[in-house]
Formats: sequence, C-alpha cells, structure tokens
Amino acid sequence: MRKLPKIGLRMIKSVIAVFLCFMIDYFRGAGSAFYSVIAAILCMQPDVKNSFHVALNRTIGTLIGGAFGLLVLLCMHRFLPDSPPIIQYLIISLALIPLMYLTVLVKKTAATYITCVVFLSITVSHGVDVVPYLFAFNRTADTLIGIFVSLGINSIPFLKNRFLEQ
Repeated sequence: MRKLPKIGLRMIKSVIAVFLCFMIDYFRGAGSAFYSVIAAILCMQPDVKNSFHVALNRTIGTLIGGAFGLLVLLCMHRFLPDSPPIIQYLIISLALIPLMYLTVLVKKTAATYITCVVFLSITVSHGVDVVPYLFAFNRTADTLIGIFVSLGINSIPFLKNRFLEQ
C-alpha cells in the first residue's frame, strides 16, 4: 500500500495566516476577509526569501491597482455619472493599457497580474457604490493585511522546523 504524503508546513502556515486574517477582519469590522485570506494564501511560500519577493510584488501591485482603480471610479462618477454600462466597460477595459504599462515603467512586471486584479475588483465590483473611495481603501487594506500576515507567519522561527515536511 502506498504511503500518503505528510501535511506540509506550508499548509499549516497558510491555515494559520488565513485564521489570523479572519480574526483581524472580525475585530477591524470593515472591509472583507475574502481579499485578505486570498492574499495570505498566494503569498505563502516555502521560505521567507520567496515570501518577501512575492509580498513585495503583491504590495506594489495592490497599491498601484487600488490607486488607479479609485482614480478611474472617481473620474467616471464625476464626468460620466449616468453613462450606460457598455461605456463604463469600455473605459475600464481601456484603462488596463496605461495600468499595465505603468508596471513596465516601474520595472515590476511580475506585479501586473495583481495590479489588474485589484483594479478590476474595485472598478467592476463597486463602480456603482455611492462612496467608491471607501471600498477602494478597504480593498487595498484587506489585501495588504493578507500580504503582511503571510509574511509575518512565514518569518516565525519555530514555523521553519521541517518536522511536518515531506
């Protein structure tokens, strides 16, 4: 009979990071734990060096995508408040070009994916909010919480023990 692989330390660290994100969200009372826990899982890497690299790219991408998403939302609310959805979709789609180009200019092309995801989650999901900047702020904060929780958990010395690793 084939022996099953052991539960890896990365799995354990991911579960701890997710739980901490849920607790932070619970006590924070704003935002959405969904974005924090996704960021925590995606940033959890086998070692601190890789986690730091992933966390840095996600942080930069989150800040760029969040700021640009807020800017686009505010412009659409100000200049096109009653535009039909097709116009909004066209503007959001076209805004991806300068957004992606910005990641090239700042030499962070590895952050392009998360930059676009954060931007789209803000502009598509909450374009009709009365107070779009509040969602943009919370969405950005939620992701940053997940990134930093993951990085913190991965930096704890006793969680570097390989006793659970395969």
